[in-house]
This record gives sequence, C-alpha cells and structure tokens, in this order.
Amino acid sequence: MIFDILKQRWLRKESRKLDHISRNHRPQWPQSLVVVFDADTCTDVELFKKWCTDLQIPLKNLSLLGYTDSVKKHALKTAILFDNRSVKWYGGFKEGPLLERLTATCDLQINYYEQPSQITTYVSRKLNANFKVGLASHEENTYDLAVNVPLTKQEVFISEIAKYLKILHP
Repeated sequence: MIFDILKQRWLRKESRKLDHISRNHRPQWPQSLVVVFDADTCTDVELFKKWCTDLQIPLKNLSLLGYTDSVKKHALKTAILFDNRSVKWYGGFKEGPLLERLTATCDLQINYYEQPSQITTYVSRKLNANFKVGLASHEENTYDLAVNVPLTKQEVFISEIAKYLKILHP
C-alpha cells in the first residue's frame, strides 16, 4: 500500500517535469506509429495493423503499448504490456521493452483508450513522438490533435486521423 503511494507520487513529480519539455515537430508524413491502448478492453491488435496500411506506414514500424490491470493475465505477443507494477516502488520504470520504447523516437502516436489513468497519461506524455493524437476527453498536454469520435467507430476514427494528417503534412 505504501509502495503504491510512492509510485503515484513519483508519477506526479515526473509529469510536472514533462510540462517544461518541448518536442520537436517535423513536418513530414509519419513513417512510424506507436499506439497506447487499453489491453483489457481492446484485444484485437489486427485493428492497429490495418491502421498502418491505411496510413501507409510499414508494419515493421508499428509499436503497441498496452495498459492492463495485470500483465500476468494477458498474453498479447505483439504488444508491450505494462501495468502499475511496471513502476518501481521508489520511482522509475523497470528495465525492459517499455523503458526502451519510451526513450526511442517515433513519428505518430495514437492514444487509444477511453479512461486515462495516471500511468497511461504519463506514458502518453513521455513518449518521444513528433505528432500525438488523442481523444478530446483526455488531458490537452497528451495530444496535438484531438479526435472526437467514439472508440467503437474504429474506421471513422482512423479516417479522421488520416484526413487531418493529409492537411497538416501534405
């Protein structure tokens, strides 16, 4: 219990630090995609692969970060799963693929989850993406473009993103 409080405190402090960091926006069509999603509600990762083909992004440049209540209960092989236990009790992330993904750069990030938690908000902000897309119900500092489409309408969601990417990155 006390360790959870220490983890939450570390996440809050690190989130405040991210408020003062600016990102480099390069005006180009995205060549890599990171999707932060809720692995408890969305288990069909084929949807994200379809998004890559719709956005003309090579499948090898797709990274999936799935938040779940318990990593041990899920077995998504193509996604990097994380939960609250991914944060060490004294702060920081455990060594592994999530930490590597947080330090790598990407062109496009899509936040595809309904209810943001403190850890998903932090991961969304910490990712080094040139352009971030999220829902209008999320915090404004987690996205550059808000798409106001319910997550149940995946085709409309990705078509809206593609439409605005064509406008912003011709």
